[in-house]
Amino acid sequence: MTVTLADVAARAQVSPATVSRVLNGNYPVATSTRERVLKAVDELDYVLNGPASSLAAATSDLVGILVNDIADPFFGIMASAIQAEIGGPGGRAGGERLGVVCNTGGSPERELTYLTLLQRQRAAAVVLTGGAIEDAAHQAAMETKVRKLVEAGTRVVLCGRPPAPDAGAIALTFDNRGGGQELTEHLIGLGHRRLGYIAGPEERTTTRHRLEGHRAALAAHGIEEDPRWTVFGRYDRRSGYEATLELLRRDPSLTAVVAANDSVALGACAALRDSGLRIPEDVSVAGFDDLPFSIDAVPSLTTVRLPLAEAGARARPLYTSDPADEP
Repeated sequence: MTVTLADVAARAQVSPATVSRVLNGNYPVATSTRERVLKAVDELDYVLNGPASSLAAATSDLVGILVNDIADPFFGIMASAIQAEIGGPGGRAGGERLGVVCNTGGSPERELTYLTLLQRQRAAAVVLTGGAIEDAAHQAAMETKVRKLVEAGTRVVLCGRPPAPDAGAIALTFDNRGGGQELTEHLIGLGHRRLGYIAGPEERTTTRHRLEGHRAALAAHGIEEDPRWTVFGRYDRRSGYEATLELLRRDPSLTAVVAANDSVALGACAALRDSGLRIPEDVSVAGFDDLPFSIDAVPSLTTVRLPLAEAGARARPLYTSDPADEP
């Protein structure tokens, strides 16, 4: 059954005119009233009619791209590749689609809010990039949002995220476990037996999968992992710097540091140099992702290459409706 503006007004205990003012943003409304209306909109999954041009079709020409941090090259590369691919046949405005990058800042609430906003705008497609948050309540809410988008005609692609087949989304996944295992296997092959690991945020699927690969490699070679050898942090340079100093404090005998990504690895390199240690003579460092700036690391950084641009480009046939584009 279609939810109407009057239904939202009844739930929020305001007039339909007030609901309209809140959603259109063209008239001042008290903060408490606005919050009550938006809460009712979310609870009822009310979809606001988008621009008039979208009313003639099930979806508009909008493609939403959700990223954790657009300043992080990992997300920037994928978003750029997706935007480069969304032009061409399929859209109504000159054959192109409008790509909108939604920066969540890692917030689960913002992720859900953006999906609601894209649903209201009848987005033609939504691409969610990067790892998912491992929280049962959030995952359930996300699956519900994605399912409603799909049912309304929006194509949803998970790019670099675990699959969610029950929600009707299509997934392009990275083998983070396999990459993590091969990276640590490489270091073990060089003779390292005391390896520190700087992981990403504990609640992220990418963090868990890469760490599982690292631990699988240790176990395969009979290396007992010391709890002191793992530190969790953010996916940025500062986190890598601080975590490396912590690892050295815990165990100065470490001979290698495996970083959650290349940004973290560069921070680790800086911390080792500031501690008077040489790379790789004293301590080896490895990263993950093979981001563009990694080529300038001295000495060169050992890393795992993820095809970020290729993944963004490959996502296009999955969220366009052109028969010729179907995989």
